[in-house]
Amino acid sequence: MTIPLREGGRRPVLVVGAGPVGLVLATELLSQGVPVRLIDNSAGGPVQHSRASVVWPRSLELLGRIGAASPLVEAGNRLDAVRYYSRKRHLGSVEMSRLTGTPYPFGVVIPQNTTEELIRARLAHHGGEIEFGTLTGLDTAAPRPVATVERADGRSEQIEADWVIGADGAHSAVRRLAGIEFLGSGNDVLFAIGDGPVEGELDPHAMHYCYSRTGALGLAPFGDGTFRVAISVPDWDRPEGPPRELFQHFLDERSPTPGLVGRLEWSTIFRARRRVAETMRAGRVFLAGDAAHVFSAAGAQGMNTGIQDAVNLAWKLAGVVGGTFDAGILDGYDTERRIAAERIVLTTAKQTSWGLFKRPHEIAARDAAVRVAEHTGVLQRFAAPLMAQHDVSYRPAETLWDTLPGLTRKARVGDRLPVFAAHGEPQPGAERWPAIDPARLTLLLWAGDRQDADWTDRRDQLARTTPEGLVVQDISGWPGLRPLLGREPRAVLVRPDGHVAALTAPDPTEVRLALRRARHAFPAPAPDATAAVPAVQAPATTVSTGTTATTGKTATTGTSEPAVAA
Repeated sequence: MTIPLREGGRRPVLVVGAGPVGLVLATELLSQGVPVRLIDNSAGGPVQHSRASVVWPRSLELLGRIGAASPLVEAGNRLDAVRYYSRKRHLGSVEMSRLTGTPYPFGVVIPQNTTEELIRARLAHHGGEIEFGTLTGLDTAAPRPVATVERADGRSEQIEADWVIGADGAHSAVRRLAGIEFLGSGNDVLFAIGDGPVEGELDPHAMHYCYSRTGALGLAPFGDGTFRVAISVPDWDRPEGPPRELFQHFLDERSPTPGLVGRLEWSTIFRARRRVAETMRAGRVFLAGDAAHVFSAAGAQGMNTGIQDAVNLAWKLAGVVGGTFDAGILDGYDTERRIAAERIVLTTAKQTSWGLFKRPHEIAARDAAVRVAEHTGVLQRFAAPLMAQHDVSYRPAETLWDTLPGLTRKARVGDRLPVFAAHGEPQPGAERWPAIDPARLTLLLWAGDRQDADWTDRRDQLARTTPEGLVVQDISGWPGLRPLLGREPRAVLVRPDGHVAALTAPDPTEVRLALRRARHAFPAPAPDATAAVPAVQAPATTVSTGTTATTGKTATTGTSEPAVAA
């Protein structure tokens, strides 16, 4: 469905910032038929050096929605493991290749400018383009926000939109002009970062974290002998980037494997600040990516967190603009993503501080804890989903039990399910799991141990009574979902991003209530509709059984709503 332009040719959404997050946001919206303007202040084009370097499994799943995952995997270097060392001795490893429930049991090491280039291709495929200009004003007093953009030739334009999204980085003009505070605590940590060749015997498919009493070293392989090298440094007050000799010195001091640093492609100083916006929404203005949160580079979670912001906001906003969801669904964006960002701020800060221990007793305790976790399997069980961002959940309430992933495999409301969506061709490899609608809620039906005639009747009744356009799929044939869904029959309402919106009994009334709570937009009853009007047959609702598709009919009482009492 393509949503028409507003009066005067106005597009409903203005995205400010054409880095990875802004590109994903704009492409997601365009793929769902929402007209977008995408503004970036890099008049000279994209920055030609690498910043973010790793795309983790959850981001690949989400990028697969817009057809960007496969090109990224092909262009990048596969990352199968993350290895930890202390004083040049191995402590433990997280094997990403042992992840289950994903078409991407690995990370991808790839320069950010390449990532942006590939997503720009998907943007162009959907008819999008980048306009260059600088945001100098944002008026939010009117019913709709009005942005002032200055072009390189001195021209100024006022752009009115229904919604404005700031994806314009840590120094966000949108955040500043919207009056949103950028809150943080803790001391900044300095890292020298550079990309270049490193000769030696380092595993070309593993990330290395090397700790010593003088600081930390991180190595991420781009392939072909080139690495991202990150080193903690006590201070740096020079205008130029750190030289090759500095990286060589700390590589010799901290790496478990000898290596020779070649000529660097670029280098810089990165200040590992920890900041989260006071809110990620102010009326019709939203923040995403570094405009909303910045944190330590430990774990390479920054861009990946922003991509999750982009998809979380895009499907909700597209649904509201297109009438699929009630506007109240947008209230959940700030709650869900700010909590996720704050959690990652804490985990990356902990990882950074653990790598910078200097006191002997702290180092001994850390090393012993990692070795025990490695020996017992706890390191793999907890760290792999954390690194992959598979443990991100939008549970409505947080308890201490909730914050300990891996204690139970049973899915709960807010959790990610191994189900996948795409706006075009299905993601390669994802056919091993159920497919969901990338723009609407999907109703998944699970028989548990009761795959009999009674289950068939209940399934068909639900198919007849669900609203028009809702995809209904019987997933009882996927045995791999049993640990997540259990032995009892369930109806699982899944969001377009693969997170559980509701878990209910497979009952029409319960499902209808769940749809309302999930902000599904029900059409208004026809003016002449009464209870006395005979039932009519609405368009078919497809029920997929995972192997073949059957079709049920939606019964209505003179309206497009199912004949089920709320």
